[in-house]
Amino acid sequence: MKVVFDKYHGNGNDFIIVDGINNSFNRITQEKIKSLCDRNTGIGSDGFIIIKSNDHCDYEMVYYNSDGKIGSFCGNGARCAAHFALKNKILKKVSKFKAFDGYHFVNVQGNIISISINKVDNFKKIRDDFFIDTGSPHLIKFDQNLEKLNIEDEFKRAQESKLVDGGVNVNFVSKKDKNTYHARTYERGVNAETLSCGTGAVAIALCSKLNYNHEEPITHIITRGGKLSVTFNFNENKFFDIFLFGNAEFVYSGNFNL
Repeated sequence: MKVVFDKYHGNGNDFIIVDGINNSFNRITQEKIKSLCDRNTGIGSDGFIIIKSNDHCDYEMVYYNSDGKIGSFCGNGARCAAHFALKNKILKKVSKFKAFDGYHFVNVQGNIISISINKVDNFKKIRDDFFIDTGSPHLIKFDQNLEKLNIEDEFKRAQESKLVDGGVNVNFVSKKDKNTYHARTYERGVNAETLSCGTGAVAIALCSKLNYNHEEPITHIITRGGKLSVTFNFNENKFFDIFLFGNAEFVYSGNFNL
């Protein structure tokens, strides 16, 4: 069986995306996903996404990490999935979708996609760092020298804390100005540094409020793959009205044998 796919990226964070609404494709093994995401012997990507139908919203996004296991919410993947659904005429419009952590709203303006992030109240300070769950669990480490950082060793050290079953994504952050930050992210499931991380950008933006208490209406996160922007409100120890803005770029189409 041949399965058609699109390759997408959001700020360099790349995905294989498949239409599970208009074809019979609905099951795939962990090993097959892992082989497709392999950058040496497969297509190569940070994750694998299936778009499925859902009775309560426009579609459901099922996201797998490149290790072939079901992943938690993926912000960059969600933006790419919305663009994919429109480009391939799977849907005439998209406004609401379901993901691992519940329902999200989406707005598409060309290649710039904004998605809503569910309210966040699970966060804590751990010595000089912050733990926060923005649909995926993240550890935020501020005031880092990003050029001299041994990011893989630091990631492995962070896993020893066992903050979350299955590990935690680790974000290393350097402040540029009052509402702009440079960041590098090492992701669990991918088990490598990615050029960008959407839920990581949200986590950095929210924790910058906790760490620096800035009052700017928008926060910019500059990753190695480009810029992501985040808006939010904060009150009574919870974040709400959170939105992530960034690009979604089609790379190419192809097919693989299932």
